[in-house]
Amino acid sequence: TFRLPESYSSTARIKIEPDTTSDISNIGGQMSTSSPYDAYFIQTEFEIMQSQIVLGKVIQALNLNVEWGKKYFHGETLKTEETVRLLKQRMDLQPERNTKLIDITVYAEDKNDAAALANAIANAYKGYRLDLHKQQTQGGIDVLESEYADEEQKIRSVQTNVDNLRKELAISDTDPNS
Repeated sequence: TFRLPESYSSTARIKIEPDTTSDISNIGGQMSTSSPYDAYFIQTEFEIMQSQIVLGKVIQALNLNVEWGKKYFHGETLKTEETVRLLKQRMDLQPERNTKLIDITVYAEDKNDAAALANAIANAYKGYRLDLHKQQTQGGIDVLESEYADEEQKIRSVQTNVDNLRKELAISDTDPNS
């Protein structure tokens, strides 16, 4: 009989939601919290989880190029693309039906490796989403700061004009702040 080596799986469960809330209120002054249903959101996020952007962070965090090179390729350091391919073969992503939960299951010969990989993928994806949110927020802040600087410049220009008119027309203002 032929016996396969032992294999373990570990699953990390995460909740994902689209970025639907806006920091800007609508005309009525209420914050917008609803968005249309996106049938492709889950599949898009699956592709992101399996991308080099996310898995590259996992590979770097766990030093998988070196570790898997020692373990499977006679000590040769793997290229990141090769390690990504191997990692994708070991992982399975499944949505939990009628929820926003995703199961990240990873298979390995060692139960601790499986757990470490599943958790590292979940953490790398979380980091990716946080970085994306920070970039979007910073972009909005930069635009607001630019608009603020423009308005401040306009106010200084108008104030200078008013001061010049006051001098030219010899207007005495006993309380200029009122």
